[in-house]
Amino acid sequence: MPRSLSPFRRALERLAGERRGLPVSELMRLARDAAGNDFTIDFAAGRTIGLPVLVLRTPAPTPGDLLPALSRRERQIAALIAHGARNKDIAAKLGISLATVKDHIHNALTKTGFATRAQLAAAVSRDAS
Repeated sequence: MPRSLSPFRRALERLAGERRGLPVSELMRLARDAAGNDFTIDFAAGRTIGLPVLVLRTPAPTPGDLLPALSRRERQIAALIAHGARNKDIAAKLGISLATVKDHIHNALTKTGFATRAQLAAAVSRDAS
């Protein structure tokens, strides 16, 4: 699990406000505090823009990690999508309006970070198996 990026962010904001450089050793210490050893400092890109570019790598959440964030109704609708149900069919089956179905789908996509209902359906299917 990645460490909190808050101390790193605060240090960078402080430096940006002071408009001064950060010694590479301090930059590396802050990066290690934030991300362990999973970071890269891109000095080549830094020469182009005038500052080192720091890339912190954090593990992407798995679909199974994202689904618990959904409400009971959002999970229910996601499961119906995974079974191929259309919005109109979901509304009829659950006795709710089409607009409410769309709202639940929108909320589920927002919470999970998925761009499409197909991604949501695939995550539900993987989680169920």
